[in-house]
Amino acid sequence: MPSAPTSRPVTLRARIETASRPVLARLHGLPRLLIPLCTLLLVVVGAFAPTPVAVLAFTVLFLFIAWIAYLSWPAVPVSGRLSRLAMLALILVLAWVTITH
Repeated sequence: MPSAPTSRPVTLRARIETASRPVLARLHGLPRLLIPLCTLLLVVVGAFAPTPVAVLAFTVLFLFIAWIAYLSWPAVPVSGRLSRLAMLALILVLAWVTITH
């Protein structure tokens, strides 16, 4: 008698990847320059807007970059991982400097 297939527990990564697929498909369908321009816009707003708006802009930017970094982490080499971590650190430093001055 064949044994029943064993079910693997669904990992957090698998759930996040599954939930992210529709959003990534929409992002992929956007014009190529839209995401970099929105990123630049968030940096400019974060740097020059009043503190509550700046915090929101930097938070949105950080979460977006962290999400993309998390999804791409297994597929990129160490240099790509380090650049993603450096980008997140740079956002945090820029936010800190902007908000505290």
